Amino acid sequence: MPNGFWGRILNVDLTTGRIQPETLAEKVYRDYLGGYGLGVSVLFDRMVPGADPLGPDNILAFLPGLLTGSGAPFSGRFMVAARSPLTGGWGDSNCGGNFGPALRGAGYDGVFVRGLAERPVYLYLDEERAELREASDLWGLNVRQTEEAIRKATSMDVRVACIGPAGERRSLMAGIVNDDGRIAGRCGLGAVMGAKRLKAVAARGKRRQPLASPETFKEAAESYRALFRHKPSPLASRIPALLARVLPVLRRFRAKLSSGPAQMVIDTYRRYGTASATAMLVELGDAPVKNWMGIGYRDFPLALSEGVSDEAVIASVEKPYACQACPVACGAIVRLPDGGRGLKPEYETLAALGPLAMVSDLDDVVRCGEICNQAGLDTISVGVVVAFALECAEKGWLPSELKDELALDWGDGKVVLELVQRIARRQPGLGDWLADGVQRAAKRLGLEAQEAAIHAGGQELPMHRGLYEPGVALGYHLDPAPGRHTSTNSGSANLAPLAPYFALHGRRPAGRYDYAEKGPTQAIVMPVLRAFDALGLCQFALLMGRPPFLEWLNAATGWGFDEAEFFRAGKRIQVMRHAFNAREGLPARFPLPARERGEPPQAVGPVAGHTLDMDSMASGYFAFLGLDPATGLPLPETARELGLEAVLPSSR
Repeated sequence: MPNGFWGRILNVDLTTGRIQPETLAEKVYRDYLGGYGLGVSVLFDRMVPGADPLGPDNILAFLPGLLTGSGAPFSGRFMVAARSPLTGGWGDSNCGGNFGPALRGAGYDGVFVRGLAERPVYLYLDEERAELREASDLWGLNVRQTEEAIRKATSMDVRVACIGPAGERRSLMAGIVNDDGRIAGRCGLGAVMGAKRLKAVAARGKRRQPLASPETFKEAAESYRALFRHKPSPLASRIPALLARVLPVLRRFRAKLSSGPAQMVIDTYRRYGTASATAMLVELGDAPVKNWMGIGYRDFPLALSEGVSDEAVIASVEKPYACQACPVACGAIVRLPDGGRGLKPEYETLAALGPLAMVSDLDDVVRCGEICNQAGLDTISVGVVVAFALECAEKGWLPSELKDELALDWGDGKVVLELVQRIARRQPGLGDWLADGVQRAAKRLGLEAQEAAIHAGGQELPMHRGLYEPGVALGYHLDPAPGRHTSTNSGSANLAPLAPYFALHGRRPAGRYDYAEKGPTQAIVMPVLRAFDALGLCQFALLMGRPPFLEWLNAATGWGFDEAEFFRAGKRIQVMRHAFNAREGLPARFPLPARERGEPPQAVGPVAGHTLDMDSMASGYFAFLGLDPATGLPLPETARELGLEAVLPSSR
């Protein structure tokens, strides 16, 4: 038996009902680690080129990371991968919660689902069996109802990843949800699941994969975990008030904040989670306002943004919530405005449904977020389509048959709430028009309206502006799953855990607007993040000291990876994701809207005067990784270095 992983995946064919375990060679794991590394290896080899994303030939993969379920701190993540119906290319989405460790605990490194079921089913698996079960009675239920029904039918400790009604209706903004609101939300993979009539995957398992050096693993994990065993500083609760005083000064000096000392970051995340950032990022120009038209300090000033940030958000907290193996618990269970219970909204939700639509009433934002959670919708995409609709209404662009349906107006939280409900139901009219994302909604309108549709390759942009940190725009522009902030984890280049990888290549992170060096910088950062994600670790760990992930990997597997081999594995994953898109005929670069590029540049504000030099950044990225800038395919020498000669067209 291998160490650190099971060496076993599960293949499920919904058309035939056949379920077949399969053993994979250790070399696959050494080359691709786990998570979407394992996913891109299998999907590239086995998916028919040109597969319809909503058809039987698309393969939907559920993928714990290589360290998921190992007990290492922050090792609770899993990924979902498939061909994206939203972008038409490689699709993956990362998620926390407890489902990933349960799937790994059942004895599998991944589950790969193909085909279409005749009627709704769910996949149940535990340490002894895997089987498809009838789910017609679950079809139409929301996420919470689905989880409760499956637990009642199986066991109270089963973990469920499911779609809500949005996925059933094949909304291209639909995600896959576990733990009542932790969602693999990006790339529209909930629509893939809905098209397959797969309502849920339910996993029950507590096994842990054998480790090559259990004592070394335990010591490395405990040593890092000690960082989190301190009494919280009373300063954590004072940080928002302090920032409120200094933010106007920082804004005038166009400052870009770093993560700060590890203990301060830990205390802040424990108290507020990502909700600590809303007011700060609006004020500094990172958070987009009014569909990328507004200036934060002017159009959504602190008097408004503080209402959807930090202390305001945690006022309704009842108890902390942590993904499995997390020493921080940045999440929380909160009282909802209707008296129910739900998960505390994250920054992306607060910003997308707040300042992006000019909504300052926290209750309305929370209600919108909960509708999305229970319908199984990506709040980032929903916020962007809502803001687009509001601008269309303001400027008279709405299709004639839709213009009188709702009195759409900026900042009207009750109208936005109603619009989100209609999107979730895919209600004929505005709801159906917006349910497949902003790119498809804009195609019904003129060119001017299409420029207001903020996306990259069909995927709505997140709540971080490239004008604030150009590296994040580069990720939106050319990552094979475009339009996602986690592809570059803005600012991570300057974090301590990344320093060895810059030293490995004899480089330093680029300055904020150093476009010539920004491409090589992100060409170092992105492979490291791809390998880190493939371990099943949370990227927030990178903000908190120096997580010894290489020690964990080597103690688990016995491989003896160094930084060079780890980087090479991440580079291989990234190159294979590019090769997947090239095979499907997608471009190597996805155009960004003029507003995101700063064309024309803003006249005032913290990012005034800047226009992004996308060409210089992209050229540096492709050259550093050894990729053809026209296709995204590896150059012959890169293919040889990574053992990927088979992906080149001349070999097929």
